[in-house]
Amino acid sequence: MKQTPLSFINKTLEEFEISFSKMLQEKEIQPFLVNGKDAYIVFLSIGNEQIRAKVIKEIAINPTKLFNALRQKVTNLVRKGYLHPQWIKLDIVNEVTELPFRELEQEIAKTRRNYFRYGISFDPEWKLAFLEQEIHGNAMIRTINEQPLKLNEKNINHYLNYQHQSRFPFMTEHYRNKTVYRFKTNSIFIDKNEGISHTLYSGELTNGIRIVPDILTETENLISKATNFLVDQVKNNGEFVYGYFSAFGKKIGTYNILRHSSSLYSMCEGYEIVQDDRIREAVERGIDYLIREAVVYKDEHTAFVVDYANNSEIKLGSNATAILAMTKYMEVTKTDTYKEVAQALANGIIHMKLPNEGFIHVLSYPSYSIKDLNRIIYYEGEAIFALLRLYAFDKKEYWLDEVKKTFDYFIANDYWKHHDHWLSYAANELTIYAPEDKYFTFGLKNCNQRLNFIYHRETTYPTFLELTMAAYKMVGKIKELGKEELLAYIDEAFLIQTIDRRAEYQRVGFFYPELAMYQKNPGLIVNSFFIRHHSFRVRIDDVEHYLSGYCQYYHHRIPDREQLADPILNM
Repeated sequence: MKQTPLSFINKTLEEFEISFSKMLQEKEIQPFLVNGKDAYIVFLSIGNEQIRAKVIKEIAINPTKLFNALRQKVTNLVRKGYLHPQWIKLDIVNEVTELPFRELEQEIAKTRRNYFRYGISFDPEWKLAFLEQEIHGNAMIRTINEQPLKLNEKNINHYLNYQHQSRFPFMTEHYRNKTVYRFKTNSIFIDKNEGISHTLYSGELTNGIRIVPDILTETENLISKATNFLVDQVKNNGEFVYGYFSAFGKKIGTYNILRHSSSLYSMCEGYEIVQDDRIREAVERGIDYLIREAVVYKDEHTAFVVDYANNSEIKLGSNATAILAMTKYMEVTKTDTYKEVAQALANGIIHMKLPNEGFIHVLSYPSYSIKDLNRIIYYEGEAIFALLRLYAFDKKEYWLDEVKKTFDYFIANDYWKHHDHWLSYAANELTIYAPEDKYFTFGLKNCNQRLNFIYHRETTYPTFLELTMAAYKMVGKIKELGKEELLAYIDEAFLIQTIDRRAEYQRVGFFYPELAMYQKNPGLIVNSFFIRHHSFRVRIDDVEHYLSGYCQYYHHRIPDREQLADPILNM
C-alpha cells in the first residue's frame, strides 16, 4: 500500500516520540526555562530534493503536548502548502548558553568561516531561533570585503520571508544590548526512501550528520553515491557541470580541464568498486570530450592539453591528469583504447622537463613559450605519478628512467617538505619497480611530519586521506620486503590512528540529506562532497579527492580492519 504524505509524517512522529521518551529516561535531554516555565524546545525540519526545508519550532511543558502540537502544525503545512515530505528531522535542544549579543558577535568574528557549530535564539521566548544548519544553509554568517565574519541581515531576512516566521525585519542593532542564547541539539533523521531512523552527531565539529554503526560498510556507500553524483554531472557532450555554491544553488561559472581529467580518474576508481556501466559510459564521454576539445599535437608524437578556459595555458598537471584518467580507464576496462594519445601526452611532459630534471609548470598556447616556471607543487607529483601509471600499462623503460632522474632531483631538493599527496602516490608507485631505501624514506618523510597536523585538523581537507593511505601502503610494502629499519621514518601507530580518524571525520564533508535539505536546491548537491570553509562549495575536484581517498581506504585499510576486528571509531 502506497504511503501518503500524512501517513509518513504520523508514522515518523510516532517514532520520534518514542526516541524522545528514551532520551528523557537516559537524561540526554532536559527542559529549559521559557516564559517562566520549564519547557522542551524542538525543531522539526521537513523537506525533499526540490525545496529548502521548512522548519517548525515548538515549545511545550510536556512531551504529549509537544508532539500533538507538532502533528497539528505539520498537517496544516502539508495540506496548505502541498509539501511532499521525503526527509524529516527532529532537533531537541539539549544545551543552552546565555550570553550578551556583543559576545556572540565577537565569537562569530573569530570563528573559521562556516565553523560556527551552534544554533542561535535571539530572544528568551525563542520566537526567533535558528538551527546551526539553517544558519549555514542560508549563509546567515558572512564576510564582506575580507572584513570579520558577522551576521548578515539580508540573508536572514530573505530566509525569514521564505519561512513566514516574521513580519518584522531582522536588524542586528535591535539586539545590540540584549541577551541571546547559543544552543546545541540531539537530532534524529528519517529518509522516506530508507525507512529507518538515524541518530545524528551533536559534537562540536561533527554536529548534524548521522552516526553510522560501521564505517567499513559506510565507505562503500559513500563511494557509490559520490561516483554516481559525478556521473550525473557529465553532460551528453562529455563536459561536466563544474560545481555549485550550495546555499543558493548557484552554478560555478568557471571551468578547468585539469580538474575535468582528475575527476574522470576518480570515477574510474569508483567504477572499479561499483561496477556500474553508467559510470564507464560517463567516463568515456568525458575522455572523448577531453581529446576532442583540449588535446593538441606539437608534432606527431608530442601532445598537450590546452586549458582554453584559462588563457589557453598548457599546464604540466593537465597533461598528467589526462594520462591518469586514460590509463586508469584502460586498466579497469582491460582495453588499450587511449594508449597512443596517453604516450603522446607523456612525451609532452618530458618536453616540459628542465636540464636539472625539474619541470616547467606552464606554457602558453599556441606559442609553446614558457609562461610560469613554477606555479603549484602539485603539478610535479602529478606528472611523475602519471608517467609511472603509463609505465605500468605499456612497460616502456623510457618513462621509468625519466621518473628516476626526476625523483633524484626531488630527493636532493627535499621535496618531501611539501607534504603533497601526489608525491606520496608517486613514491609509493615507484617502489613497486625500484624498491630502494631512498624512495621509501622520501615517501615516509613526506607524510610523517604532517601527521599531527592532519590528526587535529578541523577542516575535512580530503587530500589528507590520500596522503596517509599512500604512506600506509608503503609501510606494508616495507614489511613485506623485510626493511623494517625504514619504519624509523614514520610513527606507524599514529599513522593508523590518523587514517581511521580522517576516514570517519571526512564524512562531515558529505552532503547527507540531513545536511543538504537546508540548501536552496538539495537535489543538486545531495550525495556529493563539499568544502565547508569555501561556502559549502561542491566542485567536481572536491568530490574527486574525497572519492579517491575513500577508494584507497576501501582497498587497503578496510581489509586490515576487518581482519583485526577493529572497533568502530566514533567522533
